[in-house]
Amino acid sequence: MSTGKWVVGTDIGGTFTDVIGVNLETGEQRIGKVPSTPPTFFDGVINGLRRAGISGEEVLSFRHGATVSTNAILERKGVKTALITTTGFRDVLGGGRAERISAFELDWDPPELIVPRRNVLTVRERVSPYGEILVPLNEEDVVTAARKCRKRGIESVAVVYMDSFMNPAHELRTREILARELPGVDVTLSHEVLPQMLEFERTCTTVLNAYIAPILKNYLSGLSYRLKKDWNFSGPILVTTSGGGVIGMDEAAKMPAKTFHSSPVSGAVGMAGYIGSLAGFENVIAFETGGTTNNVSMIYKGNPAITHEWKILWNVPCCLPSVDTVYIGSGGGSIGWVDKGNILNVGPQSMGAVPGPACYGQGGDEPTNTDCQIVLGRIDPDYYLGGELTVDANLSRKALVEKIGSHYGWTAEESAANMYMVALSSLMMAMRIQTVARGWDPRDFAIVPYGGGGSLYACDLAREIGSTTVVVPPLPGYASAFGAIRVDMKQEFTKAIHKVEDETDFDWLNAEFDALVQRAVDVLKSEGIDESDIVVQRLGDVKYFSQSRFFTVDIGPGRIENLDEITKTFMAAMQQAYGYTLPPGYAPVEIVNLRVVAMGRIAKPDLQKIDRKTALADALKCRRQVWFKDSGFVETDIYQRDLLPQGATFDGPAIVEQADTTIVMPPRTHCRVDDYGNLVINVER
Repeated sequence: MSTGKWVVGTDIGGTFTDVIGVNLETGEQRIGKVPSTPPTFFDGVINGLRRAGISGEEVLSFRHGATVSTNAILERKGVKTALITTTGFRDVLGGGRAERISAFELDWDPPELIVPRRNVLTVRERVSPYGEILVPLNEEDVVTAARKCRKRGIESVAVVYMDSFMNPAHELRTREILARELPGVDVTLSHEVLPQMLEFERTCTTVLNAYIAPILKNYLSGLSYRLKKDWNFSGPILVTTSGGGVIGMDEAAKMPAKTFHSSPVSGAVGMAGYIGSLAGFENVIAFETGGTTNNVSMIYKGNPAITHEWKILWNVPCCLPSVDTVYIGSGGGSIGWVDKGNILNVGPQSMGAVPGPACYGQGGDEPTNTDCQIVLGRIDPDYYLGGELTVDANLSRKALVEKIGSHYGWTAEESAANMYMVALSSLMMAMRIQTVARGWDPRDFAIVPYGGGGSLYACDLAREIGSTTVVVPPLPGYASAFGAIRVDMKQEFTKAIHKVEDETDFDWLNAEFDALVQRAVDVLKSEGIDESDIVVQRLGDVKYFSQSRFFTVDIGPGRIENLDEITKTFMAAMQQAYGYTLPPGYAPVEIVNLRVVAMGRIAKPDLQKIDRKTALADALKCRRQVWFKDSGFVETDIYQRDLLPQGATFDGPAIVEQADTTIVMPPRTHCRVDDYGNLVINVER
C-alpha cells in the first residue's frame, strides 16, 4: 500500500487524456495533457502521468474516469451478448417503449438491438409480483440455453426473469448452472443490477451491463497491471460513476453500468459545483465541451440534480442513478458538413484524436469546431495546448472553404462564422432543454464552463439564455480529472417492497430499512472507509398504486410509524411535476422501493488561494483581430491567465489564454479574478 501524499485523477477523452495530481499536504498541482491512444488507452494514461512528473510511489490514491464503458456502448463495440428471460417475454427488449427518433421520417428504421432476437433465449419459470414461485425453474431449459450460447460464441449473458427482484432464487440458480456449462463467460443478474419494477428498463439496464462487463473488467485489469509495471503504483484504484462519486475497481468491474458517462459527471460535481461554491454560487449550470461531445448538468443549492432513468442511446435507457445530464455531439472535433438539403450542420460526427481536426495536419480534411475557432482568431494556432502542439491555420481555412464555403460561395471566415452560429444554436438548445424545459430559471444560475472548449462559448450562451454570470475555473481543461479527486465514495442500494399503508407492517418496514442501511455501511467499510466518515441518506420510491412511474422522495432518519409525511412529500413532488394531485381516497399511495444512498468521505484536496505579485499590465500579451457574434472582427486584448493577479478587473472584448483552454469575453462583459484564480465574468444582456 502506497504511503504517498499525492492524489491523482485521470480522464480519457475522445481527443486528449488528462492527468492532474494534487499534494494533500502542500496543495501543489501537477498536470499532463496528452493525445488519447485508442483502442487500449493505457499508453495515454502512462504518458500523461509521466508528463505530469508524478511517480507512483508518491501517490496515495489513483482515481480514474472510465470513459471506455461509454464508448463501447456508443460505438456498438461491446461483446457478443445473450439474454435469458422468462418464456413469453422474449420481445420485451425489442418492443421497448414504441418511440421514434423523428415523427416525420416515414422511411426510418430503428437501430439494431444490442442483443439480436436470435440470442434472446427463454426459460420456463415464473415468480409472482409478490415473490411467490408460480412456476418452478426448468433447469433443462437453462442447460439448453447455455449450450446454444456456447455454440454461438457468446461472451456474456444477461439473466432477466419476470419479477425476480421480489424473489431472486431462479436467477441465482441459473447463474450456478451457467457457471458449470459456460466457464469463463460473464453472467449478469437483473436483481443485482436493478432490483425494481418496469420490465423493459430493468432488462435494458441489465443487458447494457452484460454487454460491456468483460471489456471494462479486462480494461481495469490491464490498467492496474500497467500502473504497477510502468509507474510503480500498487495503491487503490477508484473509478468514477455516473452518480457523482467513486467506487472500488472490483465493484466497477462487476457493475460497469454504474460508470456510464462518469467523466463529465465528475467534472460537473467535483469541479463545477465546487468552483461555483468557492465563487459564491450555489446554483450552477455545469457546461462541458470536450473533443467529441457537449454536456449540460444542473447543480441546485450545492447538490446535483439526480435522475433514475436516462438514455445512453435511442430507446436504450439506463435506470441506475445518475447526475441528470443532456448530451449533444458538438465538441471541439465535431465536423461541419452540408446535408442533401443544402443545410449546414455541426456534428455529431467527430474527427476524434486521430486524425483530429484539419489543423492537426494528420490527414484530416474535414472542418471542425476547433478549425472554425482558429480561423475566427479566437484560438491562437501558435499557442495551441500552450504551444506544445503545432497546428496549421491554413489547413483549417482550406477545409472550411472546400467543405462548406464551396456550397454557399463563402470565404473561410464566413464559413467559420456561420459554422460557429450553428454550433452555438445546438449548444443553446441543449442548455434550454436542461433548464427552461425542466422548470429551472437560467437567471438563477451561474454557468461554470469546463472541458477544453466550454469557455469559448459560455459567455455567448449566458447572454442567449438569460444568465448573467460565467465562472471559469483555473484549469477547466482538466475538470473531469480534477473532479475525480474531489468526489467521495458513493454507493446506492435498493429494496423492492410494493406496499400500500393498509398492508404495511411498520416493524417489518423499519427492519428492512435498517438492514439496507447496514448493508451500505458494510460495503463502504469493506472499501476501507471508517464508519465515522460514512453519511447515509434514506429515500423512498413512491407512486399512486395505479401508476407505473414513481417519485423518489427523502424519508429522513428515525422510525417510520405511518405514511403521512411520505405521502405529503410525494404529493408535493406530484404537484410540482404535473400541476395536480388525485383527490384524497381516489388511489392509495404505494411505497415501491426503499433506497439508501451512502457517502464515504475520502481524502480530497482543496483549491489553494493564489498570491501573485504581478499587475494586470504584466498579463497583457498583445492585441489581435478576433471575431465576435454581433460585432464581427474586433481589435481585442489578449491576456495570459497565469499572470492575472487576484482582484484584477478588465472588460471585454478580451481573450484570456492558457494551455488547456481559451476564454472568450465578447463586448459588454466584465471580468474579476477572485482569490482562487477563478474568472468571474458578468455578462450584460
